[in-house]
Amino acid sequence: MEPAIEIRNLSKEYVIASSKGYYQAGGRLGEKLASVVRHPLRTVQHVRQPKETFWALRDINYTMQKGESVGIIGRNGAGKSTLLKILSQITCPTEGEVVLRGTVGSLLEVGTGFHPDLTGRENIFLNGAILGMHKKQIEARFDEIVKFAEVEKFLDTPIKRFSSGMYLRLAFAVAAHLEPDILIADEVLAIGDQQFQAKCLGKMREVSQEGRTVIFVSHNMHAVKTLCQNAILLQGGRMLKSGPSEEVISEYASSLEGHNGNFPVTTKDITIWDMDVRQGGVGTMLIDGGRPFDIHVRFQLHERMQHLRMGIFVNNSLGDELIRTLFSDWDTSLEDLGPGTYLASLTFPGKLLVPGNYTLVLGAHRQGGFDMLVGHRVEAGINVSAPNDFNSGGGADPLQAQVILDRRWDVRRE
Repeated sequence: MEPAIEIRNLSKEYVIASSKGYYQAGGRLGEKLASVVRHPLRTVQHVRQPKETFWALRDINYTMQKGESVGIIGRNGAGKSTLLKILSQITCPTEGEVVLRGTVGSLLEVGTGFHPDLTGRENIFLNGAILGMHKKQIEARFDEIVKFAEVEKFLDTPIKRFSSGMYLRLAFAVAAHLEPDILIADEVLAIGDQQFQAKCLGKMREVSQEGRTVIFVSHNMHAVKTLCQNAILLQGGRMLKSGPSEEVISEYASSLEGHNGNFPVTTKDITIWDMDVRQGGVGTMLIDGGRPFDIHVRFQLHERMQHLRMGIFVNNSLGDELIRTLFSDWDTSLEDLGPGTYLASLTFPGKLLVPGNYTLVLGAHRQGGFDMLVGHRVEAGINVSAPNDFNSGGGADPLQAQVILDRRWDVRRE
């Protein structure tokens, strides 16, 4: 059987400083234009600027089989979106080639491939035609698309008047339901609310089980682990590792843990030597939501601190502060610490945070509210999975709160 996608020696170069800009040597452009106005007969010296480029992708090779689901992961700037744009035939490679066998449905940006002046109804048929489908085939899936997107009332409204959420729902519904052989989805799914994200992930899982090929980019490692059989790890435009999702995600987590070059953080009042997140005694950013995990902060106070307010803030992926826990919340003696080195440890209970990405931010203030870490941000990112025994209700009834209450209801017939 021929593979669905073959990526051969793929590279992409971008120009970040144009070679066509002409400037007079030794001064600013505005000053030179002013000089020409004052002295119109004087010749301006033109200097061709050297071209500066960078490689967004370099020597990527990968073969994807039909029906395979592959996650593409990596830090921001690793080349993930560039790779998807090439696979979606939006961008041409500088070197190498990509062989695609079958139709491609992609969701890289809100409304990719939509025409803003056409209605929702017209754009559904337009996208179907682009995918090579006949009108009857589109009509057969039309009601299902509209129901999934939840835009029935606005179906005959030009989509330039849609909200971003409506735009996104319709774009994904079209991409997923018109049965492309290859479905490509970028992190744009994170724009939607939790209910929509759950619907999208459920639909992508369904598409994969139907034997179609799925390519998924996300910073949610648990979503990648659940949805994708295999994964590709990109770093600096190069493929660092490929293989089974769990192995690649583990490699990515290790690279993040070893990437923290911010320590020690030193200010006038305090030095933060390190901040670790551990579960089961092992440093990790992938947290099993059903089990406790620990935070360790090693710091040094340079002088006695009175009214010290120091601890951890837990923010969700939107930056909303969900939890605040300070050393002295339940022990006021920890507001008065002398100079020296300390190790502060805290155990977060399991079955507390809903699945998703969170940022643990260290805060430290002294008497009068002065920020001891001003100019510095000490933080750690974690990715939390759902507890194995938690009943989320599935994709049709997703989690919508920010925390889980680990308590059982007493329900009895009266």
